[in-house]
Amino acid sequence: MEFAVGSIAKVLGPKFAEVDNHPTRVRLPDEPLMLCHRITHVEGEPGSLGSGRLVTEHDVHHDAWYLDAGRTPVCISVEAGQADLFLSAYLGIDLRTKGHRMYRLLDATVQFHRGLPQPGERIVYDIRIDRFVRQGDVYLFFFEFDGSIDGQKLITMRNGCAGFFTDEEIENSGGIVLTADDKRPTPGKRAPDWQDLAPLGGVESYTDAQVAAFRHGDPAACFGPAFANLPLRRPYGLPDGRMRLFDRVLSLDPRGGRFGLGTIQAEADIHPDDWFLTCHFVDDMVMPGTLMYECCAHSLRFLLARIGWLAEVEQVAFEPVLETPAALQCRGPVDVDTKKVVYQVDIKEIGYNPAPYVIADALMFGDGKPIVRFVDMSMQLTGVSRAEVESLWQTQPQPTVLYDKQSIMEFSNGRPSLAFGEPYTVFDSQRRIARLPGPPYQFMDRVVEVNQPPFVLQAGGWIESHYDVPPDAWYFEANHQSSMAYCILLEAALQPCGWLAAYVGSALRSSVDTHFRNLGGTATLHHELFPDVGTVRVRVRMT
Repeated sequence: MEFAVGSIAKVLGPKFAEVDNHPTRVRLPDEPLMLCHRITHVEGEPGSLGSGRLVTEHDVHHDAWYLDAGRTPVCISVEAGQADLFLSAYLGIDLRTKGHRMYRLLDATVQFHRGLPQPGERIVYDIRIDRFVRQGDVYLFFFEFDGSIDGQKLITMRNGCAGFFTDEEIENSGGIVLTADDKRPTPGKRAPDWQDLAPLGGVESYTDAQVAAFRHGDPAACFGPAFANLPLRRPYGLPDGRMRLFDRVLSLDPRGGRFGLGTIQAEADIHPDDWFLTCHFVDDMVMPGTLMYECCAHSLRFLLARIGWLAEVEQVAFEPVLETPAALQCRGPVDVDTKKVVYQVDIKEIGYNPAPYVIADALMFGDGKPIVRFVDMSMQLTGVSRAEVESLWQTQPQPTVLYDKQSIMEFSNGRPSLAFGEPYTVFDSQRRIARLPGPPYQFMDRVVEVNQPPFVLQAGGWIESHYDVPPDAWYFEANHQSSMAYCILLEAALQPCGWLAAYVGSALRSSVDTHFRNLGGTATLHHELFPDVGTVRVRVRMT
């Protein structure tokens, strides 16, 4: 603790006394992120700026504040190998930078080799600085570490690179720069027998209150009634307290993102007195890169819950997929001047191994600037099987069909009174009503929700209709490509609008027979639909 918040000379000796007069220096974090419990071995020449090595230990206590489902989270498992900070100071970096340059992690690749640490275990870290490099006035060092428990390999960190920068250099950092290849839409990897679980719609967002409900184990209050009757006593949520890492979800698309398998943008408010700033570090307050990873991981957990991967809180643990390297790039800080951060996570691979697992890429923004990137971050739901998550949804009641296919066919090709009721008898033979198209250009199978009585023409009324997309539908072949033609998708959205217009009795308002004509509108296509899309759910509102 003396090295973290007090005098370096008291720890490393009088040779380092001048460093205590510097405006800043390399430190370990203060509590609660002081995770280096002891240093048992040090190699290297003090002040030499040469190579060096040290061995440290971290004890996982049964009452540790960070435990999640009885496991040490990824962020803590990595952060506990933090003593490269101590080693760089021991090797003399502060004697060169004179307190005018601050430590910043730039790159690292992390891989896990066994399950996350549990209470009662001790993690031993073997940390090595290979070399220091000077580029102009900037110092860099390259390092790595191995973490083990009782001689069993837990974690390896490779390609570690950190540097020392002035305030101006940090401020003028270009942030994460994505190449054209990094941005190019690329089909993700999903099992050919994949089955959607929860009902999926389009782009969604979630308020602070909804996210809080999910955090506390109430998915129905967050995601809606489709989650109300799941056979779960205590569904998992998200950690709270210090590990409450985002506040709201700006955007969630279960079929969107660069890889078409799901994407989320979660947002957090940053305050100058946030615990992770005030302890990391006492004279250079920045958010740890390891905690940034955990923020993205929590965002990913929310997305996985939304698509239906739920389980009992005591049953599941969220762990990385073993032997799967995840790469980190840090190109800007979150500090006391930052107001908001956004975590964008795109799923690139999803399946069962046999536990449910995902691999994803993440991009973090600080006040709109891309500053941190994670490539191939992984997560699996340890303790849960495919059969278990799928069985949750097989017991779900199907939506009540209020108006079935036959009713819709009566409106398009038959007697409107059989579709809507006696007031429309006049349109069975005496008058003409504006109708829906009939097959093969009818893309509406049933109406499952209506929020107002029939023949009441007023703003605010809405309906939800479903269209089951046949995998061999004629329009896929006719489109000469694998995706649904835009005109078909547009019709699937417009036909429920016409049905709603008839349901509220608009045809009875005119003594002259009327026709449907589209006059204008604006639409945004978020992603294409393919033959395996299943059911298209459309909700339309009369404004």
